[in-house]
Order: sequence, then structure tokens, then C-alpha cells
Amino acid sequence: MRVRDLLTRAAERYDAPGSPLGTAAAGAALGGFDSGAQWMRLALETLRGRPCTPTAFNYQRLGLIKYGLAGGVALLWAVAACAWQVPWLMPLAAIAFYAVEAQMVFLFPLALDGSARPFGAARRWTRHAGGTVAVMRVVVPLACTMLFGGLAGRGFLRCWCLGCLAVCLW
Repeated sequence: MRVRDLLTRAAERYDAPGSPLGTAAAGAALGGFDSGAQWMRLALETLRGRPCTPTAFNYQRLGLIKYGLAGGVALLWAVAACAWQVPWLMPLAAIAFYAVEAQMVFLFPLALDGSARPFGAARRWTRHAGGTVAVMRVVVPLACTMLFGGLAGRGFLRCWCLGCLAVCLW
């Protein structure tokens, strides 16, 4: 899957006349993972033209677990690099973060689709998508768009939403 194609398709859907996604994005930005999950639910429903039947999860908890694990591994890497006195290895903490995050990139869409065990399902989807390295080849450029696209004048919130929408399309 080409990142550029995913982002182009995401932008077409997000910016389409009558699309509710841009309007709903402002509210989603304020409520943490719960409101982000509700926005992603709207995105999935918009893409499919039918309602989702999400599993009753605490989406705030899912997000904290996902990013806590990824951030914890990155922090552990950085601490180890300092302890081993090889600070030039510290930038690899970002790679460690995304190696863990790649295992859970499909977590929210799967939970919103009704998966009873979204962590296991997300890992299976990562394997089906080609494995950790293949998924990272998509996730890292999407993350760069989400985090830095606003610096290019494309709107920070819009770029964040395009990355989430790209994952839904993927």
C-alpha cells in the first residue's frame, strides 16, 4: 500500500462536499482517545455508508495502553542508550516506538468494528499487512504527516485526521 495513495484518498473523503468529517474533527480534538474513537467511528461509517457496531470498550484506556507500551519501549531504549554511554543510539528510540505502535495500528478500527479482542486482532492484521517492517513503512510516513503536516500549512488537525482516515482506508 502506498502512503501517498492512502493520504490522497483520505483527503478526497475528508474534503468532499457534505462530508461531516471536517466539522466533527474540532470536537474530537478535545476529548482524548474517547472522542478520537468517536470521530474514527464516524469516519468508518462515512467510508462504508453504514453504521458500525462497536464493542463497548473504554477507548481512553485502549489509547493509553497502546501509546503507553510504545512510549515505554522508546523510553527504555533511550535510558539503555544513556546507561551504555552510547547516546548516538538515542534517536533509535523513535524506531522502537513505531515498531511497537505498528503492532497496534489497527487497534481502534478493529474495536470499533466489534472485535472482542482488538489487541490480538490488531497483531494478526499487522502480520497480514506484511509484518512489522512493512507496516512501519506506511505508519512512519503517516505519522510524519500527522505530526508535521500542519507546519506545511495544511492544518494540524486536518493532517492528524487524514492519518487516522488513511488507517481506516488501509
